[in-house]
Amino acid sequence: MHHYFVSSPAGMSSPHMKPWAEPDAEVRTILTVDDQPANLRVVIDCLERHGLRVVVALSGDEALERARYVRPDLVLLDVHMPGLDGFDTCRQLKTIPSTQDIPVIFMTSATETPDKLAAFAAGGVDYVTKPVNEEEVLARVNTHLTLSALRRQLEAKNAELARSNIELEQLAIERAVRARAEGESAGLRKLLEERDQMLADREDMLRLLAHEVRQPLNNASAALQSASAAIAGLGGEHNADIRRPLLRAEHVLDHVIGTLNNALAAATMLTSGWTEPIADTDLDTLIGLVVHDMAAEDRSRITVESRTAMRTVQVQPLLMRLALSNLLSNALAYSPSGSPVQLRIRDGEEPPAIVLEVADRGEGIAADLLPRVFDKGTRGRNALAKAGAGLGLYIVRKVVELHRGSIEIVPNPPRGSIARMTIPQGIEV
Repeated sequence: MHHYFVSSPAGMSSPHMKPWAEPDAEVRTILTVDDQPANLRVVIDCLERHGLRVVVALSGDEALERARYVRPDLVLLDVHMPGLDGFDTCRQLKTIPSTQDIPVIFMTSATETPDKLAAFAAGGVDYVTKPVNEEEVLARVNTHLTLSALRRQLEAKNAELARSNIELEQLAIERAVRARAEGESAGLRKLLEERDQMLADREDMLRLLAHEVRQPLNNASAALQSASAAIAGLGGEHNADIRRPLLRAEHVLDHVIGTLNNALAAATMLTSGWTEPIADTDLDTLIGLVVHDMAAEDRSRITVESRTAMRTVQVQPLLMRLALSNLLSNALAYSPSGSPVQLRIRDGEEPPAIVLEVADRGEGIAADLLPRVFDKGTRGRNALAKAGAGLGLYIVRKVVELHRGSIEIVPNPPRGSIARMTIPQGIEV
């Protein structure tokens, strides 16, 4: 470690002392000012042992000169010195632009409150009493070095943020000007027309897919259910063996229909939004359709508990049916076979809302999946569940957002989960 002197004080020869030089940026520099060499030696030894560079001054005038040249990180300043005392030295440091932000800690033998207040009034940030205690000096020096560094970092970040804001404002202006210019160009109008045509073509394809593919699948599923019911009514020794492949085929069709419905809904909501209006919808009819959407052998597992006086609710019926069907399908798929699944309906608090809960007795949702359970493509790890595209809960979230509602997953003690969907009533969507 090195001290920096114009001249060495009497009795203070040291192998560390070198001519005045520019300090390295990596090492913190402390300017120590005291007219008593013995006091300086104590402070120097303490600071050097802890990796700090020390610059020494024997008077107030010398301290001002050192501070302007070396730009220390902190000043330890004796109060009582001949000539320019510590208070006046500090005041002058605070008037010099290059040194006004350097923290000053006073060293004083005074213990009276007025003396301490005078130290702060002169511009000091702290004080230590003489004779100095090494641990106290180090603690206060390290504290104010840290605070000073943090202040400089904050100032740098604020300056960077200000520059970024100016750049963003300029960029926004440039983009606005460019957008106006491009909006007036014939080329942009042509591009917009082509885009509109592509969207219209996509809408036609979605409608065709919905009608030409989904309807035959629904018809096939209904036919399989009718055939299975008819065979069951015939009785006979091999009845179960005959019905088993029909039930498997029915399950596959239900899964395909559900995936297709989700994919079509996702494509529509992601690209062009959903144009179906909010309508007064009969609640019992909606719930009945949702339960009927489930596989025939799973319907007996579903219980509906209604604690609302509402006969009709304001929803987009097709979307709400799809969302509730997805929640029920999910609960059935991720619950033990034969375990009950509850669909609960109740009134929400202010503002008026309808609350729909689907409660299961499954293993619950893993903690690492909870933050992204409603993201597209997220699937649980239950081996009993059917493989899918991970669109079900994503569709639920999008439907809830379109209704300006909320959706959450909470535990269902002692086992399972509750998917709680809150849909506001009496608002325009």
